[in-house]
Amino acid sequence: MGEWPRIGLADLFEIRSGLSKKADQFGQGYPFLSFKDVFNNYFVPEQLKQLVMTSEKEQEAFSVRRGDVFLTRTSETVDELGMSCVALRDYPKATFNGFTKRLRPKKAEKLYPEFVGFYLRSPDFRQEILAFSNLMSTRASLNNEMISRLKIPLPPLPEQRAIAAVLSALDDKIALNRRMNETLEGLARALFKDWFVDFGPTRAKASGAKPDLPPETLSLFPDRLDDNGLPEGWEMGTLADIAQSPRRGVKPADVAEDTPYIGLEHMPRRSIALSDWDGAGKVSSNKSRFRKGEFLFGKLRPYFHKVGVTAVDGICSTDIVVVTPKAEEWAALTLACISSDNFVEYTNAGSTGTKMPRTSWKIMGAYEMCIPPRELAQAYQTLVGPMIEKIIENIHQSRTLAQTRDLLLPKLMSGALRVGAAEKIVEGAL
Repeated sequence: MGEWPRIGLADLFEIRSGLSKKADQFGQGYPFLSFKDVFNNYFVPEQLKQLVMTSEKEQEAFSVRRGDVFLTRTSETVDELGMSCVALRDYPKATFNGFTKRLRPKKAEKLYPEFVGFYLRSPDFRQEILAFSNLMSTRASLNNEMISRLKIPLPPLPEQRAIAAVLSALDDKIALNRRMNETLEGLARALFKDWFVDFGPTRAKASGAKPDLPPETLSLFPDRLDDNGLPEGWEMGTLADIAQSPRRGVKPADVAEDTPYIGLEHMPRRSIALSDWDGAGKVSSNKSRFRKGEFLFGKLRPYFHKVGVTAVDGICSTDIVVVTPKAEEWAALTLACISSDNFVEYTNAGSTGTKMPRTSWKIMGAYEMCIPPRELAQAYQTLVGPMIEKIIENIHQSRTLAQTRDLLLPKLMSGALRVGAAEKIVEGAL
């Protein structure tokens, strides 16, 4: 099966460097495509969060339009060089960062932006970028001459559309799983706040209202608040009453290279879905073991709000605290507590160290919280436990879909695999 012809980027695109601005010009004005936007995405985000002050002349010269390709042109490491994203629509008044290059199509009718976006994140293109590493001195930098030597396979436009559609189907499902996880997490948080922070059901019963809860669940809530403002019969306690932090230190020599490893860099902010990890092959210092379904709390700079549930057995950085419930019925409540804004603020306020503030399990375990009866904790676990399990299931499915995408991508781009065969593979994966 023949491969698609490969065309030089300089033959297809006009190349321009981005816009440099002083620090005091950021924070107001118009949307601005940042280095991080380019580095972290296949495609330009729908909304550009960073703002910058620009003139009409600059907006015209450094505009962002559908089909524009953006490459990171300079970075500390070669691995971050030539990362890319592609605009799938016009962005009125937006401009782009000076650490990037904009490649604007000379003949848009020959290029399908979605196809271009996928190819520029392919292993083949990354290998072309890495081949420049020997030409660089200290700081990695990508100039116009280097870009002109890069090539892209160019099948007919209908084939480009078909290839992009196959790969987009996988990405769309990954995005759907991510949104589903965000929704499930939001529901669990809202229920935790209503039941155990605001005491909504008890307040409703005290006022004569009828909360929308099953009778068997509603009966577990007291009919009134006591003199301390707590549901009658409930007591104040600490996180350590329902959870613990096991000490499971492990040396690098005792860990298989393919063991999942989670560092702070793998943990997203304000999301309990820990979907990213590496193998332990490069680990060179002592770590901590965790088990699937346990919780991790980033203790270094706790204000980063890095808290989540593990989807696998593995090891983690010692800058992460492993937390487990003392009994199964306390699991969902424990996770909801340590991932709440109030808890993160508490750990941040009690952290030690000026430049590198850290919390500890001793501080975390002393967190005061209202402890409900075990029966009510079990009722919350019964509702929220399946949500947590679904989040873990979605994480594994999304990783499998991403692996399928990364397997198909180079074969489709080279012409070694045609769309019809790829569609069958994708149908099986979905």
